[in-house]
Amino acid sequence: MVTKIPCPSYIYDFNHKGYAYRKCDVNGSWVFADSWNMTWSNYSECLHFLQHNDQEGRKEFFERLYVMYTTGYALSFSSLLVAIFIIGYFRRLHCTRNYIHVHLFVSFMLRAISIFVKDKIVHSSASLQDFDSALLDNLKPVTVVPLDKSQYIGCKVIVLLFIYFLSTNYYWILVEGLYLHSLIFMAFRSDSKYLWGFTLIGWGVPALFVAAWAIVRAMLADARCWELSAGNIKWIYQVPILTAIGLNFVLFVNIIRVLATKIRETNAGRYDTRKQYRKLAKSTLVLVLVFGIHYIIFVGMPHTLKGSSWEIRMYCELFFNSFQGFFVSIIYCYCNGE
Repeated sequence: MVTKIPCPSYIYDFNHKGYAYRKCDVNGSWVFADSWNMTWSNYSECLHFLQHNDQEGRKEFFERLYVMYTTGYALSFSSLLVAIFIIGYFRRLHCTRNYIHVHLFVSFMLRAISIFVKDKIVHSSASLQDFDSALLDNLKPVTVVPLDKSQYIGCKVIVLLFIYFLSTNYYWILVEGLYLHSLIFMAFRSDSKYLWGFTLIGWGVPALFVAAWAIVRAMLADARCWELSAGNIKWIYQVPILTAIGLNFVLFVNIIRVLATKIRETNAGRYDTRKQYRKLAKSTLVLVLVFGIHYIIFVGMPHTLKGSSWEIRMYCELFFNSFQGFFVSIIYCYCNGE
């Protein structure tokens, strides 16, 4: 007897109109495939996009994406490394503001490194590819050695560090927003105690919720390298990240409101409104890049986009994500009049 369930909805690239199948024997137990050392399953309908009529085009698309974001993260890493050296070399640049910038730079660099390592270790493992073949395709014989969970410890650590560094990057962007907002709206002393508080927010808060996610994942969904989504467990780290993105957007809107008011007051009685708009547009563009406002745009976009709409979304999102560190280094270092 063959039973079926709809393809998991939390894996966005699956064909959610298809079904996954399992066989049940006369005793009411799942049929076991000895050659795979696992329960017999068929996910071929879920992976309709991997069929031969679409495989080449999708492969080329992902290769182009890989080249683009690899170039972006490499350029960001190099420019940020030089920026850190410049700030560290000139003593007059040693202040709380620039120390916060350096922490932000380091978070971008660690994010880039973790992505490079994850791509190399997690997605290039031949054993994982063989396992995928056996799991997702029951039509051709595949010989897989018995699975030993200990072989996945290294790549689980890589995925864990990737999620942590990704989270710290979002939180240091939030710290930059909090610092700028504080300078504008309150008498803010650039004291070392504020730097310690910001450091706890940037590095400490992500450690708490990423550790919680790792514990829950190990207890409830300890499969493979943890690189695939495991239902609602992902919200343990995604909700704090989305909260940071939302707070940053609120700070951004409030700062733009104040800047627009001050520009109008400064130019009161003058008739060159175009100059006012140019100043406001320039300030807004800088803040968009620094605050990562593109994140709020992509968060609001549905993950169910298909075809060219989905490809355009992926190009834009990965372009801004990978090149943001480069843009930030230009704004905070290379265009710094100091």
